[in-house]
Amino acid sequence: MEITSSGEGSDAVLVLNGDLDISSADKVESALMAMIDSKGDRITIDLSAVPFADSSGLGGLIAAYKKAKEQGKDIILRKPSPILTEILMITRMNRFFKIEE
Repeated sequence: MEITSSGEGSDAVLVLNGDLDISSADKVESALMAMIDSKGDRITIDLSAVPFADSSGLGGLIAAYKKAKEQGKDIILRKPSPILTEILMITRMNRFFKIEE
């Protein structure tokens, strides 16, 4: 998993490239937690280069969502693949995150 971060105005953007799975979940969650603590009111996670996510990866997103909500911040999931969109719908995670196509 390759992770890069940047800013877009007052928003923080985390770009993920690779599978969001057990081998990358901790690294992604750590990057998200640091971003939540230090950046603007919205965090956008660009998922356009994430072909797959398992329960470990999704768990990291939920942990970040909970922390962001405690701090009054939003997390947006940008451009998930069709497979990842289906996974988000099946797990009902689309109720928690705004999804930008």
